[in-house]
Amino acid sequence: MVLYRPLASLGIGAATVDTQLADSQASAGGEVKGKIVIKGGNVPQQIDHIYLYLVIQYLKNGKKTSHTLEKYQLAQPFVIEPNEKREIPFQIRLPLSTPLSTGSYPIYLKTGLDIKHAIDPSDTDKIEVFPHPLVQKLLKQIEDAQFILYRIYNEYDPTLKAQPFAQIYEFRPTGKYHGYLDALKVNFHMNETHLVMNIELIRSTQSYMTTMEWQYQGTHQAVYVDNHQTLTDPMDKVQQILTQRLDNQPMRGLLP
Repeated sequence: MVLYRPLASLGIGAATVDTQLADSQASAGGEVKGKIVIKGGNVPQQIDHIYLYLVIQYLKNGKKTSHTLEKYQLAQPFVIEPNEKREIPFQIRLPLSTPLSTGSYPIYLKTGLDIKHAIDPSDTDKIEVFPHPLVQKLLKQIEDAQFILYRIYNEYDPTLKAQPFAQIYEFRPTGKYHGYLDALKVNFHMNETHLVMNIELIRSTQSYMTTMEWQYQGTHQAVYVDNHQTLTDPMDKVQQILTQRLDNQPMRGLLP
């Protein structure tokens, strides 16, 4: 036992952790369920905390940077005895701001045990995150307006307060816009009551911006385009923005 304790502090013969997810797929704002399985090592160890970290990646100055989007505390302090197996069920909700996971920008749940005077064991599990259903509907409107999704990337944005990045959906035009418009980029910012959609139309060296804000909760739902309220259904408004004939002032005429 005298030898086991210093070895456990180095991670040899120490407690181990394994996160087992009931389902590795969820939408932004949705729930993830599972359990944390902790197995005791050769000596009793005090577990001060168990954390789950929601980790995403974004591009900053040409390099991938990891960012903890959310941190969940799952259990109060306890002692794990030698060879003991303990299972701790959990149910967490992903933030509404959770981006879509992609092959280039995966999303992980990292589990960590906080053990004093020891190397903290950890486990990492990849999860597949889909856009919130409302965002999916808006993306479908873009595709219906003869745009095809070209790429998705997470880009550093120092102007944002809630998180240091924005997820960009880049579309390429087909049909009547092919060869006339180079690209369309959109990003979304969502909370419990509002959904903001920023739209950028790119042609040659020029870009044109417009913003649609949708108050989707409450008794008085409202839609604003560039701070002007409109009574148009948000799905119809997206179609109107995207299908209006583009000229030298493509944003002209979009306001109600």
